[in-house]
Amino acid sequence: MNEILTNELRDQYLNTLSPEQTDFIRNHVRRGKKTIFANSMAKDKGIVLPEDLDSEEIEHLLEDWVLIDYIDNGFVNPDTPCECGRPLRYQYIVKHNKSNEQRTFGINHFEEHTGLPSNIVKLIKSGFQTIEYEMDELLVKIFNNWKIEEEVPFTLDEDYIYPKDFQKHLDANVPLLDRQIKRVKQEILSLSSGPKREATDREFEAKDTQKIIPFYATETQEPDPINLFSEEEMPLPKKENDLKPYALASEYRDAVFGYLTEGVTSTRIICELLMKNYHAPSERYYSGRPKIYVSVCFYLDLLVSKEKAVHIGSLNLDDRYYKLT
Repeated sequence: MNEILTNELRDQYLNTLSPEQTDFIRNHVRRGKKTIFANSMAKDKGIVLPEDLDSEEIEHLLEDWVLIDYIDNGFVNPDTPCECGRPLRYQYIVKHNKSNEQRTFGINHFEEHTGLPSNIVKLIKSGFQTIEYEMDELLVKIFNNWKIEEEVPFTLDEDYIYPKDFQKHLDANVPLLDRQIKRVKQEILSLSSGPKREATDREFEAKDTQKIIPFYATETQEPDPINLFSEEEMPLPKKENDLKPYALASEYRDAVFGYLTEGVTSTRIICELLMKNYHAPSERYYSGRPKIYVSVCFYLDLLVSKEKAVHIGSLNLDDRYYKLT
């Protein structure tokens, strides 16, 4: 288990950082807490989303409270009080999307000032604690002169490109989190093992069901994500016939294009918006992913093949990201 810092020691470590490192870590905490808040609000609506999805994407789905800012003054500041009048070091600022009402308070008054159910408040507070533990992890690693070469003892190809969020850490001279290091090791192992490893993984994943999931899904089975989105095994669709049997209904295509125009990049969010605003089929796989997700991905890949859109970020198994050209 990683070391958990006291407030005094945490502040002491923060005071030793470069301005660039300080800004990065404070922004990491701010973004992380906004994402935790938005994801928790989505879960309250029965929507299951990838944990690392940006809050700005999730907020397209929310009609109630969103966390618009988190302030750490570094000291108890009378200029940033709770609505009860108590001066705060840590202030949370939320806004109601429908009424535009804005409220400010400390961590202990979330339930009182927002009217959120106690179970959601508990989920939010637990998520916030996780983000603070990650800050402690980064600070301890910086203090101990962390080096990536000691964490990833593999030979990386010269053309290896770190995921965008990882590279931001390295550019700011901030260590990677343990969960990020795990992803790097898994990716390197996958790249070095090739097709044989991929086949082994599929066999391992199928042990629970005693059968290999077929390429095309039935009404009760989720498509094998490794087969479905492998760049080598599944070429980009270039014709309407290539979309079968997962063609996206014509009444949803303009809406998908419209969401891209509005700046929505997450396929998962687009699916949720289609179900919410256009009454698209709401069936889900056991993982919580909407069944319409596959059709939307195929349609977005068709836009890519026609050079109307491009992939952005990684094409991971939980979500895919696109933007218009």
